[in-house]
Amino acid sequence: MDDLDKYKDLLNHESNNVNDELGDFLKKASHARVPHSKTKEDIWNNIDEEISKEKKASIPLWTYISIAASLLLIATFVFLLNDTRPPTIISTNTLVAESKSIDLPDGSQVILNANSSISYNEEWNREVNLDGEAFFEVVEGGKFLVKTSIGSVEVLGTSFNVFSRDSIFEVACKTGKVKVDIPTKSVSELITPGQSIRLDADTVRKTTMDKELVGRWQAGVFYFSDQRLSDVLREVERQFDVEVTLPDTIDYMFNGYFTNKNIESALEMVCLPLGLAYEKTSQNVYAIKEPE
Repeated sequence: MDDLDKYKDLLNHESNNVNDELGDFLKKASHARVPHSKTKEDIWNNIDEEISKEKKASIPLWTYISIAASLLLIATFVFLLNDTRPPTIISTNTLVAESKSIDLPDGSQVILNANSSISYNEEWNREVNLDGEAFFEVVEGGKFLVKTSIGSVEVLGTSFNVFSRDSIFEVACKTGKVKVDIPTKSVSELITPGQSIRLDADTVRKTTMDKELVGRWQAGVFYFSDQRLSDVLREVERQFDVEVTLPDTIDYMFNGYFTNKNIESALEMVCLPLGLAYEKTSQNVYAIKEPE
């Protein structure tokens, strides 16, 4: 209800606050000019116009400032609310017996080995998280960081391989330079093409190798240098989606390679150099044993 309607109610004896509203009405009406030529409706409009003018003039400056400050506070709150939303994470994983090529936002490329995963922030900052094994071709630019649960790898523009599973962490450089950090072992070291750093059973080793062998698993060829047979067989399992059992009494180190074209051929390439045999015990299950 506007002021005009309110005062009409007063004159018609329909208002409950007679004393207060009557005084207010008389005050406002005293400022209104009432020519003899005006109709009753014109008089009411004149009174209403005077009331509206006084209302506008009576709003103090601090009221406008308070309203502006409140709007600014609301806008800031909305901005902070949107700004604190968790970032979108993009992730890619591979299944057993699967590898996958991934193009990163800056043009770098990642080849993800079987049973591995990689993730990064949609708001690209040249940082990725890796679980498993991957080969990286990094384009030149700012710092590029690969994080794992065991250690991290920092580069500018180079190619390298990272393996991070369970308690084993290995980085091998193919081109450029790679900085490897293993916080739990206080290791922070640069490696160059053909060099690798491996953490295994709480022991850190730095070795050299043919740089052309770095990341050869992309072509289905898996090279191993003085590694436990049990770890080699775990890779066989990942490549062929099988189970391979190994007696505790067989604790050999393996130097050699296998290919992932055929499970029987792969087991022969691993077992024959060590004088071992294998047999298929059930569907997708193989057992390594001493020859009879």
